[in-house]
Amino acid sequence: MEKSIIIIGGGLTGLAAGCYGRMNGYRTSIFEMHDKVGGLCTGWKHKGYNIDSSMHWLLGTKLGTSYYKFWEELGATQQWQVYNHDQYSIIEDESVRFFTCIPISTVWNSK
Repeated sequence: MEKSIIIIGGGLTGLAAGCYGRMNGYRTSIFEMHDKVGGLCTGWKHKGYNIDSSMHWLLGTKLGTSYYKFWEELGATQQWQVYNHDQYSIIEDESVRFFTCIPISTVWNSK
């Protein structure tokens, strides 16, 4: 009898689980309620706002880290080029108040 896995959700975790399942001999089925996979690594609209943190927040882009090994194992690091920006994202509300996310290395380097 063939081994199989059913995965609920096509975000990065669900996609990774599907890859690891296949790598270990399981037949995998991934069910996603939206019309696109990627979960929070996609953009969406809400009440007239574009919410797009997308891949700007991808963890593990530093060579040698455990997250990087994870991406490498899944084949995601082949031919990728990483750009480290001064800001990851800016979230602004209707009152023009905003919250800026910056890399932690920027905080450490500023001292």
